[in-house]
Amino acid sequence: MSSKDAHLYGARPKGRAKAKEISSSSSLAFASTLSNLIKSSSAESNKPTAGRARPQKEDIFKTHNKNVKKRALKDLEDADFTQKHRGRTAEEKDEDEVAWKRTKRRMEEKARLYDALKRGDVEDVDEKYGVDFDQKWADKQEKGEASASSSESSDDDEEEQELVEYIDEFGRTRKGTRADAAREERRKRTLAADEPDRFTARPSMPATLIYGDAVQTQAFNPDATIAQQMAELAAKRDKELTPPPDLHFDGRAEVRQRGMGFFNFSKDEDERREQMSRMEKEREETERVRSERARRVEERKEMIRKKKRVILEKRSKGQAERFLDELGAELLGKDEGVGSRKEDEGDASKDVDNKDGPKEKGDAGKTEHAA
Repeated sequence: MSSKDAHLYGARPKGRAKAKEISSSSSLAFASTLSNLIKSSSAESNKPTAGRARPQKEDIFKTHNKNVKKRALKDLEDADFTQKHRGRTAEEKDEDEVAWKRTKRRMEEKARLYDALKRGDVEDVDEKYGVDFDQKWADKQEKGEASASSSESSDDDEEEQELVEYIDEFGRTRKGTRADAAREERRKRTLAADEPDRFTARPSMPATLIYGDAVQTQAFNPDATIAQQMAELAAKRDKELTPPPDLHFDGRAEVRQRGMGFFNFSKDEDERREQMSRMEKEREETERVRSERARRVEERKEMIRKKKRVILEKRSKGQAERFLDELGAELLGKDEGVGSRKEDEGDASKDVDNKDGPKEKGDAGKTEHAA
């Protein structure tokens, strides 16, 4: 069959190649190589695969503000730079205290000076202090009163020039113009208004100062307050001796924890007495029941003690009888044993006598002959 017709009838199968024999050395090498490959592949598969690198956020505790390092380096370079994180020293505290005392002293001096200016003790001729109290008073008068005409002002000037008597701050009667008297009166009103806030080294004038001869009538006539107190004392002394009101304990007036046995009595005397009588009866009944119960308990205990005593007597009696019976049985057993032993010994002695009878008789004759 030609090669061109081979596809029509099928190709002849090729002969199988003979299997090549594998030596033992090559098979061992193949096995070792395969095991090494398996181990390496398993080790590579067990290794964690690295993921994609991601940008990390900066830690707020590690990062610093902008230009902080530059400022820190600049502070280190500056030798004169020192941060004061400390308290005030003793010298600084002393300086502060001295400054505070100096300021306080100046303020007190200003306050005294201002009070003196208001009283008129110091005249501001050179307008050194810049306070014109007369002008202030005049402004107040203009606000409170209508302005007078020129003719009236001239009359007022004449009246102001007129001499009048007034009392000065020391209680002396003096003569002066109406302006002086008005100034003194204004000073008194100012002092009276500023009396609560008075701050000056000069002591205030006593209001109860007596000038000249005077009779102190108040020494003989006490005032109304003392008279009223004396009258109250006399009334207490002269009133009848009455017993104090009958007051009882009220538990509702106390803030405390009340137990189960708390009982609040009534404020009415009759009802309170009835409640107390009921409680007394309840107490007597309780004591009676308690004593009856105690008596029954004692009787039962006594009965139990008697029964126990009888049982113990019977038990001891039975034990004694049992002991005597056992002792008698034991003694009886010993007597029987001794009797049987004696009988056995008697029988044995009889047998011996029967055997040795004639010999004993001969012996007896011998003894008699010897005698």
